[in-house]
Amino acid sequence: MDERVKPFLGMWILDPDQSRYDQGAAPLGGSMKVAEKDGEIGFFIKTVEADGQTIEANFSGIPDGEDRQMPQNSFADTLSLAFESSSTLTSEAKKNGIVIMTARRELDDEAGTLTIYQTVHLLDVGSFSNEAVYVRAQ
Repeated sequence: MDERVKPFLGMWILDPDQSRYDQGAAPLGGSMKVAEKDGEIGFFIKTVEADGQTIEANFSGIPDGEDRQMPQNSFADTLSLAFESSSTLTSEAKKNGIVIMTARRELDDEAGTLTIYQTVHLLDVGSFSNEAVYVRAQ
């Protein structure tokens, strides 16, 4: 296991009051579990949207910067995951070779927070950025 992964692992709870959403209303709450198996990092996300609807999303990647196929995903066909530093893990999702989403995960281990800066590019609408702050679950 890449040692840089370890501080990201575990359960994280969304803090809607510290988060900022340009695209849509802020969720009422949520959680994200980050797990590792055989060098692959899995993200298991659950959010309760402003209208009360629960949405789940799961994806995984190997943090080597390589574009890998995302089977059965209508949003993107490839995903890359890479460490920018020991405390920053970034992913890029592409559709037909065009970057449509970037998520930069910045870990502040002292504060026990993980901030995700996500930008989504929609060809017909424009780009939107969200800043989601998660705190480590106890």
